[in-house]
Amino acid sequence: MIISCVDRSPIGLWDLNNRVKAIRPDATINAFRDPEKALLQAKEEGCDVLVTEIDLGCSEREGLDFARRMQAINPKVNIIFVTVYSESDFARDVIQMRISGFVRK
Repeated sequence: MIISCVDRSPIGLWDLNNRVKAIRPDATINAFRDPEKALLQAKEEGCDVLVTEIDLGCSEREGLDFARRMQAINPKVNIIFVTVYSESDFARDVIQMRISGFVRK
C-alpha cells in the first residue's frame, strides 16, 4: 500500500507522517509539502491513500482541487482530509468526491 501525506507546514507534515506510520507501519509512506510532487509520484508509482489538508495554503479549497487531480490519476484512491475546518463547511464538495474520511485537527 502506498500512502501519500501532503501538508505545506513542515511541522504539520512531520506530525501527519508519524501518525500515519503508527497506524500503518507496513505501508510505503511518502510525505510531501508540494502537492505537485505528490501528483508526479502518484503518476509514476501510484497512490492508494491520500491524506491531505483541505487548506493547502493559497486558498481554503486548494486541497479539494488537489484531491480531484489525484482522483483523475487514480479514481479508486482513498482520500482522507485532515483539517481545522468543520465538515459542514465543505460537505457538498466532500460528498460529491466520495472521500474515505474527514479528520479534524
